[in-house]
Amino acid sequence: MKLAATLVLSPLLLATSLTASAGEVEFVGADNSIATQLCVAVGTNHRLTLIKELTEHRISRSIVANKLTCNDMPVPQFAKKFGLHKTAGLLNIDFTTDTSITDIAMTENTQTIVISGSR
Repeated sequence: MKLAATLVLSPLLLATSLTASAGEVEFVGADNSIATQLCVAVGTNHRLTLIKELTEHRISRSIVANKLTCNDMPVPQFAKKFGLHKTAGLLNIDFTTDTSITDIAMTENTQTIVISGSR
């Protein structure tokens, strides 16, 4: 029984670990402005990094969610495009209103995207 469970779960775990690393995106700031630093923090999809940037620059979450643009996209659209669910949760951005189908191609290279904040 344990052997059967192991044989069933092994491919499932392997598939999940492979899809987690596929399609990684690295965001690089185009300049050193506050808006760009905030956009890079949003792009990390790491709550503590974003909270640190918000407190360092004394900017509220609602301002970032409603007024900031990253690569000429509002932050909610930017977060949805790159699947930044943790950032969206922190900024109270709702992902449940859109329906889309994403075809994920496995790549081993990390994609680098240069981002700039609003001026």
